[in-house]
Amino acid sequence: MSDRDFKETILDLLRLGYEGTYWDYKEDYTDCKEDKLIDIICMANNIDGHEAYLIYGADDSGNIKGIENTTYSRYTTKSVTEFLRSKPFAGGYVPKISVRTIKAGNHELDILIIQSTHNTPYYLTEEFSPSHDSKKKLNAGAIYTRVNDVNTPRKQTASFEHTEYLWRKRFGIDLSPSQKLLQLLEDTENWSKTAWDSDRHSYNLISPEYQIIAFDSNEGYEPLGYFYDDEKMLYAPLQLKYLTTTLYETELWYMDMGRCLIPKPERRYNMEDKLFYYYIEQDSLSGKLLPIFAYGKHQCNNRSGLQMPVLIFANKDERIEFEGWVSKNNKLRECIENELSENAIIQHICAKEKQMGKPQCGVLQVAIAFAFYQHWKKDK
Repeated sequence: MSDRDFKETILDLLRLGYEGTYWDYKEDYTDCKEDKLIDIICMANNIDGHEAYLIYGADDSGNIKGIENTTYSRYTTKSVTEFLRSKPFAGGYVPKISVRTIKAGNHELDILIIQSTHNTPYYLTEEFSPSHDSKKKLNAGAIYTRVNDVNTPRKQTASFEHTEYLWRKRFGIDLSPSQKLLQLLEDTENWSKTAWDSDRHSYNLISPEYQIIAFDSNEGYEPLGYFYDDEKMLYAPLQLKYLTTTLYETELWYMDMGRCLIPKPERRYNMEDKLFYYYIEQDSLSGKLLPIFAYGKHQCNNRSGLQMPVLIFANKDERIEFEGWVSKNNKLRECIENELSENAIIQHICAKEKQMGKPQCGVLQVAIAFAFYQHWKKDK
């Protein structure tokens, strides 16, 4: 979600003047670790299945007070992630969170964002009571959720109805076959191993009715190929099936003459900034397929493990954020071009491209975009 859209979403929730199933107002932080943890668990288990928000700097009626003058340490994505990772979550499933700050008038609000996942219910395998206060203790095995604006009492557990919903969500029982397949792709370990240059077929070990099939390959050409040791590549139609029904179709690219495999990335040419790049959004089909072909990794590497210029984004919003950053840092282009002009590997790639008689294909533009991407990642 763009900064503007995210800010408007939070302000809309504040204008309501009341808390709900997936949003909660907090006037200030707390040093009580039990309070901090149960708020996150309840939001992660909210029964709307919605991305959830803990909004710091607003009172119980949604009036903005600001968090900039707090005497507590303000949350960051890193600090909250480290806090959660040390807790005894069942199965090792830890809520996925991030922290964003927005400005509202003369004030700042910190927003703790709890992502909606299918790893529900989140619960602890050991009791959690660092304060040794029995009233605040979180019990092992208790499932805490949120109904309307009320968290499950600490000495209780969620109702049967809500507990069932959370487990059904984990196992994808209520999903359509196409939705279930996308969920199954997220667990790369549960797909059968295969040789994609010969067998070309993989099935899900838990639900074998879901299959991935690659068909006969053909020679292809992409500027991306020049960044591998061997620029020759093949591509093959790729089908994802449920029983005999094809749910999704894409392509499998055999880069480096078949030594490196990647699902077909998208191409993007930004006319305004003259930026040409390949990209994969992690929440897309190709994004979910990538770790299956890249040995569990969420990036495209060559045979030596060096990252190739396929830009990886969490989602479309993050990609748009990247392009906005490029537009604001156009002066960086001259610096990047100077760096690339002195880079022996890039010059070798450009010379190879020219020798092939296809200089219009954009190797230099791909390299420039990748350099922008690397600067952006460091800036983030």
